[in-house]
Amino acid sequence: MGTCRRVVVVVVAGLLGFGASPVVARSSRVTQIPHGTRFGCASCHVSAAGGGALTSFGAMIYARFLTDTSFLGAVVWGPALAALDADGDGATNGEELQDPEGGWRVGQPDPGDAAAVTEPWNPESRPREPSAVAASAWAAVKAWFAALGR
Repeated sequence: MGTCRRVVVVVVAGLLGFGASPVVARSSRVTQIPHGTRFGCASCHVSAAGGGALTSFGAMIYARFLTDTSFLGAVVWGPALAALDADGDGATNGEELQDPEGGWRVGQPDPGDAAAVTEPWNPESRPREPSAVAASAWAAVKAWFAALGR
C-alpha cells in the first residue's frame, strides 16, 4: 500500500471514530445549570470525566432540555426543568440545585446556599427538610413581601 493511501485510510478511520458516540460531553454545559461547576461533567454523566452513559438528570436534559442535541446545543434551564424530579427522590431538580423556581440564568451568580446543593441524579442525595421554625418564619417573610406588593 502506498504512503498516500495509508494516510487517507488513517484519516478516514480517525474521522469515523469521532462520530462513534451519539452522546458527547460538552464542558461548557456545566455552566448552563445552577451550581453545575460543583459536580462538573458528573452532573449529567456517570463518568466524572464526561462522555458516555448519562445520569437520570443528564438523560432528562438530553431528551427534552437542549436547544439542539448536536455539540452546539445548550442546556435550557428554567421553570420546566427545575420543576421535574430526575431521580425520583421527591425533591425537584430546582430544589436540589438551590433554584426551585428555575429563575437562574447563565452568567448570574449561583443561587441559594452552595453548601445545601444536592445531586438531582442521585436518589440518596436529597435536600434537608427545613425545620418547622424555619419553614414558618420563611412563610411569614413571603407573606409580608406579598402584602407589600399589593
